[in-house]
Parts: sequence; structure tokens; C-alpha cells
Amino acid sequence: MQRRENFWPAFLVVLFLCVVILILSLFGKLKFLSSFLEKGTSAVQSFSTNTFQKLSFTSGNKEIKKLKDENLSLLSKIVDYERLKKENSALLDQFKTAYPTSYNLLEAAVIGMSSFIPGVSTPSDFIINKGSKDNLKVGMAVVIKNNLVGIISKVSENIARVNLINNSSSSFTAKTQNGVTGVFKGGVSLTINNVLLSESIKTGELVLTKGSINSDGIGIPPDLVVGEIISVDKKPSELFQKAEMKSFVDFVSLSTVFVYTQIK
Repeated sequence: MQRRENFWPAFLVVLFLCVVILILSLFGKLKFLSSFLEKGTSAVQSFSTNTFQKLSFTSGNKEIKKLKDENLSLLSKIVDYERLKKENSALLDQFKTAYPTSYNLLEAAVIGMSSFIPGVSTPSDFIINKGSKDNLKVGMAVVIKNNLVGIISKVSENIARVNLINNSSSSFTAKTQNGVTGVFKGGVSLTINNVLLSESIKTGELVLTKGSINSDGIGIPPDLVVGEIISVDKKPSELFQKAEMKSFVDFVSLSTVFVYTQIK
């Protein structure tokens, strides 16, 4: 009976304390206590984690982590190797076909295609990783092998913009492989325009640059390949005829190009 009598006062005290703690917690008066407990538990957690990692049966996890780190490093090296191999291959191919030899040829990496949306559009301009510090100037021709890629349209210290030949702003004097002259015009369709009606042009003919070098030695060298004629639009009632053409360059896949700089 004595034990039962002692139970009720103790129970009421505990119940009272529980209610007080509940009320204080609801009003945010126990934040200091929770903060203290968090510090304590975080210290215990840190200690237990460190101890666990040092145990012998966790050494396998450490080895796995080490292998993963090594694999990531190896993958990075493989990517760098493939990039260098591609650049070296492009460089070797370029200097086998470089024309004209009286020009300095500067290698540049394509680092951006601002107007390109995969699956929706084709690029009409490139950003390359060379600029005024490399003596690049507006108007210089950009090529891959002996194919004209585009013309430099803007230069800053470290980068330059290249308007590709399919850019609507691209226009220059061109000629067919048989010497018939006209005006090349870029855009959705590549065309050679203003060809005299009396001249003979036909599908399958190559279109080349006529050449437009200024007094500073800057511009488009002659006889670079622009593309191939795929159709001819010739109307007897017109003064001129024109032809549609295609480029041999896959602009999307280009990662390295070459800039024809000034004459040596």
C-alpha cells in the first residue's frame, strides 16, 4: 500500500514536467537545449564515423574509393589523349594540303557555336580560341584542308568569331573550276549568283574562291574549295543565271580549324 501511495505523487510530478517541457518546446523556449544536444550528437557521430572508417573491415571501401578516383583520373587522361590525337591528326592533314604556301597557317580550336541547336539548326558561326593577341584580324579566311570554312568577322584579345560560308552575311567573288565567275552568297541555300547567261555552268562542277587579298595581305586566298554545284537555275528571260551548291565541310563535327594569316 505504501508503494502505491508513493507512486501517485511521483507520477503527477513527471506528468507536470512533461507538460511544462511540451509547452516550452511549442513556444521555442528549448532551442538552447536542442542546440546543445545537436553538438553533442554530432561530436559522437563524427567520432563513430572516424572510428568505423579505421576498422579493418572497412578497408575494402577505402580501396574501392581509391580505385574510383584512379578510374576518374584515367578517364580524364583518355579524353585528353583523344583530343590531342584528333588535333595532331587534323594538323598533319592540314599541312599536307595547305594552300597557298606563302601564307602563315594558324591552328585554332572551335570553342563555341552560338547559333547552333542540335537537331534543329546547323551552325552559322564559330567561336575560336585565338584572337588579337595571336595577330588575328577581321577578314582572314578560315579553312579545313583546302576547303573554305568561313571568314573572321569579329576579334577580341583571346577569341574570334567566324562567320561560316552558310552564314547569310557571307558573300565574296567565286568561280567555277572552268573559270566562270560569279558572286557566292551564303544562307539556308549556298548559291553562286550573277553568272552571265552566256556562260556554261553545270552540276558536279566545283566552286572555288576567286581571291580577295587586300594591301595588308589579309583576305581570302584564291582557289580554296567552296563547294559543288548541285543544281542550275537558268532562265532565257533573265540576264544572269545562278546555281545552288553544297559544301563538303561537316560544320557540326569540326573541332579544329586553321586561319590563313598574312603573307610571310
